[in-house]
Amino acid sequence: MGFTLIIHGGLMYLVVKKQDYSLISGFYNRPEEEQQRLIENGYPQAIGRLLLYTFIILFISVILALFQIPYGFEIGMLLFLIVLLGGSIYVQKYELKHKRKKYYWITGIVAAIVITFVIVLGYLGLEEHDVIINDRQLKVTGLYGVEWPIDEIDRVKLLDELPEVVAKSNGFAAFDRLKGSFRLKEPYGGGGKLFVYKGRAPYVYIEKDDDYIILNQKDGSETQKLYDQLLEKISE
Repeated sequence: MGFTLIIHGGLMYLVVKKQDYSLISGFYNRPEEEQQRLIENGYPQAIGRLLLYTFIILFISVILALFQIPYGFEIGMLLFLIVLLGGSIYVQKYELKHKRKKYYWITGIVAAIVITFVIVLGYLGLEEHDVIINDRQLKVTGLYGVEWPIDEIDRVKLLDELPEVVAKSNGFAAFDRLKGSFRLKEPYGGGGKLFVYKGRAPYVYIEKDDDYIILNQKDGSETQKLYDQLLEKISE
């Protein structure tokens, strides 16, 4: 996020302070006459203000994340998305009159697609995962779900704390949920899959060759039951 903040801030500075409107998507490719009329309408200036507002929201969100304010980053990013998409539609009022309707439709459709994608991803990411254990396999359902043969599991142990997450490789991380592929701090390292509710110990660590899964349930007693059941199955 730090890199994103720097890029966004640099773009905002060049557009707002240096008035380098060539950085605005599509602006440089327009005829010079259109560029001048857009400047007179206030179009690139409105884009600059949108970049400024979204930069401020992004900056505050990163600060909240650094201070580990509960849900601060997630709420900030949601607000960032709303302002960015809503602002992208709003600035079309400064477009050339004969192109205004077209760009309202384009930005509106893009915003609808992005919002739909975020809602679906959020639903799947926050959906509770089911852990199914039988004589043949361990199965975790839902987004990024896995199936492991019981006889290939090498080790199972119960963790009182979740290992520190170094990076997300391919997964969902929002509010108290971590789901998908993550890299953890050594000695875990490498890459494994997490299906966890943060801050709800204990956690079940399951190892197979160089791969691993860490999972838990909302209720700690249910996590303990999963551990006991899995331990019993691999001991048979």
